Amino acid sequence: MHSHKGRFEPTRFDDLTVTVDFHCHSACRFCIVQEGMNLFRGVPIEKFREAVERNQIAPRYRRVTFTGGEVTLERKLFDYLEIAKRSGSFEHVRLQTNARLLADESFTAKLIDAGVDEFFVSLHGADAKSQDYISQRVGSFDEAMAGIANIKRLGAVLMTNTVLTTLNVDCLAQIVDTVHPFAPARMEFWNYLPMEDYPDERDLLVPIAQLGPAIRGALARAREYGTATAVKYVPRCILGEFGDSEDNSQSDVVIVEAFYDIYPKFACVHEARCEHAETCLGLTHSYITKFGWEEDALKPVARTRPWQEPEYGGWSTSDGPEGGPLLDAQSHPQWRALVDGVAELHGGRLADVLVQRRACAFRFVFGDSSVDVVLTARDSGPALVRSKAFDVHYRNVMGEVVPALRAIIRDAAQAVVERDRGEMSLDARKGLVGPDAVRARPASGARKDAR
Repeated sequence: MHSHKGRFEPTRFDDLTVTVDFHCHSACRFCIVQEGMNLFRGVPIEKFREAVERNQIAPRYRRVTFTGGEVTLERKLFDYLEIAKRSGSFEHVRLQTNARLLADESFTAKLIDAGVDEFFVSLHGADAKSQDYISQRVGSFDEAMAGIANIKRLGAVLMTNTVLTTLNVDCLAQIVDTVHPFAPARMEFWNYLPMEDYPDERDLLVPIAQLGPAIRGALARAREYGTATAVKYVPRCILGEFGDSEDNSQSDVVIVEAFYDIYPKFACVHEARCEHAETCLGLTHSYITKFGWEEDALKPVARTRPWQEPEYGGWSTSDGPEGGPLLDAQSHPQWRALVDGVAELHGGRLADVLVQRRACAFRFVFGDSSVDVVLTARDSGPALVRSKAFDVHYRNVMGEVVPALRAIIRDAAQAVVERDRGEMSLDARKGLVGPDAVRARPASGARKDAR
């Protein structure tokens, strides 16, 4: 069984993030893709155009986010923005940026005129001393603050992101103070993920004993200001009374597939005993290797339902800049309609609809038995049946295999074939693969001659 703790891909089903390129004019000390910077390629504009055209035919994403590297450095950014705006298929267009170039008010205005209505700004220090040290660029804090001021002055939505490391853990509440005058719609705090630095040789991982009080202090300050918050990759139990800020969901990302080869894995020693195990990740394997399991520091909440290791993980929908509650992850009416009424014909019920980028799983229950009927993107591989857009499989048969369960599988598969009009889609891959995904590096001899 493939647990979401092995590779956690909870998807905000309505959001698409597109990596435009891997360049940056900062050199943040915690950068998780240092080796990939200036090596990985962004999403070709043709591939993005195809995604937009699919979204026009079969509306799926209501928001598109452009990111990098530093996305504002990309010369072709406005070409991507024009495609998104002209399509009319996105309610929101978001930029993830360090905001340094937004210090130019005319440039910020040009982005907004091109359709950007939300800015997700990285801010990792409370002042110039801390931010400039982390970014290794003098003046980066002042530029970012000027950019933030322009975002607000021009009427766009402001959100911020702070990566939690040993470099800023002592000033998290002060970062909230710094941003407060600009009334952000939400502040997000993402725990540092060691990717290219698995052993944490840079000493950026914050011990739980230090991180807990610091993040709770920042969340308390944000609550005083009435600012919505979201925390990612931090064990829920150390958030205390601010546990509802936990949100480990991510948008669908079109990115170089190799990026996920080094994506961290997570685990928790209390997983099977904790009420929040389905949504809380626990600790990265890097953290456990360095600091141990933290059995005493992590406090599980007693479960109210039996533990079963999840195969698909918990999915949620669009995050929304207003910081409101997430939409019901189980609604998915378009997908539910593919199998509506099938289970009831045989005295069973459709217990769950789990949708992510690569698969849609329908969980059918009959008495003490259950089975998952799973849709994946249509290809030439083995399948129970094929519809216009999907391959149909079944898996995870639990309990006694009674005739009614077999009938549910058969009729659900047939219903998908009959009801699938080819307007919905699932993607077989998360990102870009092959030689087109990376830039060719010069030969070592060429580099030597260049010196």
